Amino acid sequence: MISKLVYTTVCLLLLSTCSGPAVMYTGERPLAGFNITIDPGHGDTQAYDDFRVGPTGEREEWINLRVAKELSKKLSWAGANVLMTRTDDKDISLGGRATLAIKHQSHLLVSIHHNGSTNDPEMDIPIVYFYGSASQNPASVDFATILLAGMRDKLNFEQPDGGAIFSDHLIYDSGTSILRNTVDHLPGVIGEAGFFTQIAGEGRLKSKSYNSLEAEVYYQAILTYFERGIPFATPFPSDTLPYLDLTQTLEFQLDDGFGGAFFEEHSVSVFQDGKPLVFSWDPVSGILKATPVLSDGHRVSFQVFGRNFKGNALHSRPFSFLTKTGKAWYSYDEWESAFKQAEKLSTQIANIDTNATDQDLEILDNAINLYQLSLELQIVHREARRAEESILSLLELKQTAFKIDLAEQIEAQRLRITEYYPD
Repeated sequence: MISKLVYTTVCLLLLSTCSGPAVMYTGERPLAGFNITIDPGHGDTQAYDDFRVGPTGEREEWINLRVAKELSKKLSWAGANVLMTRTDDKDISLGGRATLAIKHQSHLLVSIHHNGSTNDPEMDIPIVYFYGSASQNPASVDFATILLAGMRDKLNFEQPDGGAIFSDHLIYDSGTSILRNTVDHLPGVIGEAGFFTQIAGEGRLKSKSYNSLEAEVYYQAILTYFERGIPFATPFPSDTLPYLDLTQTLEFQLDDGFGGAFFEEHSVSVFQDGKPLVFSWDPVSGILKATPVLSDGHRVSFQVFGRNFKGNALHSRPFSFLTKTGKAWYSYDEWESAFKQAEKLSTQIANIDTNATDQDLEILDNAINLYQLSLELQIVHREARRAEESILSLLELKQTAFKIDLAEQIEAQRLRITEYYPD
């Protein structure tokens, strides 16, 4: 009798272990230390959006939320610090969703959606979107690839082979708001696991058990992605530096996501403002060294690329620095101070002629810059029109005194004043 009881108890324990997420019962927390944002798309659109509804009345935002809640539970069980951008049927602004993900210091953003078509009611395919171009956003593409494979393997679609990974620039020229406004900080995707406008697809998506299955697909994709390591780069000096000396070597410490520096051969590179830099790479220490290219711009931006030995790409977030020119440009933090200094400099060069010196040219350019800075610090201020007209006058003076062809700039500034200050 005792042996039967022990046998029964063991069987029940085994069954209970297999019936839910393993991490809940074994104590494993494979996602501990990772921050993940789950974004259930849309919300509270019933009053004004007639598109996001299936043939029998099921709405996309309801499906999105059900899947997201199930996924959130699974991720929390696995130790992740989960942020849901909404937890009920309410509308959250796209900008607000992105801000939440950034403030959460998320390692990954997953925006859960479902698709619809007014042109083809039979369409039902899996789609995963990433932001921009694949070469510039490889980490998001890595996760998208894992997720799409899971959707095809575990979920049901009327045309499963028709799905794919797509850039969100195919939807909007500037990409989707949620991905565009987070890509500088973290990888992210929009998942579309089926079409609610297809009658059979809607039937599946209405089912809570199918919603749970879909959440499991997302969960397993996230597990797989994080198990491969999340490589990252740290700049030295830090991008909190007052400004970057572009004559000095810039270093980045690369980590493969496992505390080492094991990256695929020839996968490491560094870019300045979108252009490749010559660099040296030490695969033992993980130190990448590059000498920046001199720039007259106010800011320079660097991106580091690499793929670790598990195949995960480093998210190429931009590291942005002020240049020495930029530091001087932003030395005024109040529009009125910049404007008053511009007025003072303008007075000094009001009477220059064709005998003007290089020093006069420097003063003139500084005056133009300061007028422009006053408008950047405060787009509309009480001297805004005067600043614009002064810029025009100084451009005309520069053309005359220094025999420089500024016809296009002068005409553009004249048109700007006419169009933006009509009175």
